[in-house]
Amino acid sequence: MSKAHQFEQGFSLLELMVSTVVMLIVAGGAFGALNYYQKTYQHTEIGADMHDNLRGAIDLIIQEVGQAGSLPSGPLGSRNLNGAVFASGVAQTVNVNNAAGFFAGEKLLVDAGASQELVTLSGVTGNSITAVFGRAHNTGAQVNAIGVFPAAILNTSSATKLQLFGDINGDGTLVYVEYTCNYATGGGTFTRSVTPVGTGAVNPANVLVDNLLPNPDGSPCFQYPAAPPVVAGFTFINQVGVTLTVQSSTRDLLTSNFETMTKSALDIAPRNIQMGLDLANAGLTDRLQPSPNPLP
Repeated sequence: MSKAHQFEQGFSLLELMVSTVVMLIVAGGAFGALNYYQKTYQHTEIGADMHDNLRGAIDLIIQEVGQAGSLPSGPLGSRNLNGAVFASGVAQTVNVNNAAGFFAGEKLLVDAGASQELVTLSGVTGNSITAVFGRAHNTGAQVNAIGVFPAAILNTSSATKLQLFGDINGDGTLVYVEYTCNYATGGGTFTRSVTPVGTGAVNPANVLVDNLLPNPDGSPCFQYPAAPPVVAGFTFINQVGVTLTVQSSTRDLLTSNFETMTKSALDIAPRNIQMGLDLANAGLTDRLQPSPNPLP
């Protein structure tokens, strides 16, 4: 056989088998690494999703609890009488250029200087208010809402329900907000409803967090002071805590288990309610507004 013919010979069967085995080993290692990184990525995604959902819900609670008790007051001097009233022990009805947000029982500061007085509304219809005016006031006299709602976190709130109200969004609208922990076998929901005050029924709730579980240490969803201060007939719930536990919607490919995560915010301070407590302790009860009636 010539040397040229020998050079044209291909790989032997043994060489092909060895190269195939080597290729399979390398490919297996590569696919194994890829599979591991895919599982690791999914594990990270599960954790990030649970964290984002919990963080978003808790941040919203912190913001709204902080705003609870805020009175929709509007800029000072922006509301005025559209008619004159005289000093009398009899209730009078007078128009205001903007009575939005006013409610029966609310205390309003009317006029300025020596003519200024605090009146309590006995009725509100459209842009008309009814009250007993102890002093005479001319057309154009200022009408200002003052103070805070000291009972803005309702004492009917429970371990699974947080109820609060106020000008929550700072837009001059009085709303009632209700958070609810709905535990269920296999995972419940954490919901929130927002209802304008004056509406007869609570609006349908929106789901903020899915797959809600009871907290592993047995702690309640919402926590309040064991003995909230009571001053001037008002119960001041001046601290709120929340603890939420969720479960992943899919199994973690790394552990083959459903993952869980717990997050808490235990010292949420409703600043308006604390302000009301400070006013009450200082004897300035004329700045404490009654709760609108009816709440949803």
